[in-house]
Amino acid sequence: MKRISRVLFSAFICAFLFSTFLPNAYSATSTDETIVGIVVKNGKNYVIEADDGDYIVKGKDLGKMVGKMVEVTGKVTESDKGDTIEAKSVEEIQE
Repeated sequence: MKRISRVLFSAFICAFLFSTFLPNAYSATSTDETIVGIVVKNGKNYVIEADDGDYIVKGKDLGKMVGKMVEVTGKVTESDKGDTIEAKSVEEIQE
């Protein structure tokens, strides 16, 4: 009986540790990036033309910001179709 109790206690501790620290480890690897550039409309997409390349913007409507310099923060992903940023925040930069 003591052995079963120890096994269950150990399993409980392992489950607690994984549920506590695993999500934090994942979030540290998926950090947000900030892109600065000019908003342009390209077909159905809004694109940030930055110094290091173009980024298709998802998650925010930038229709009122075409032609303006903006700072976009979000998760950047790369694909064969180009770089995409899932925008969490967009701020216009006043020059």
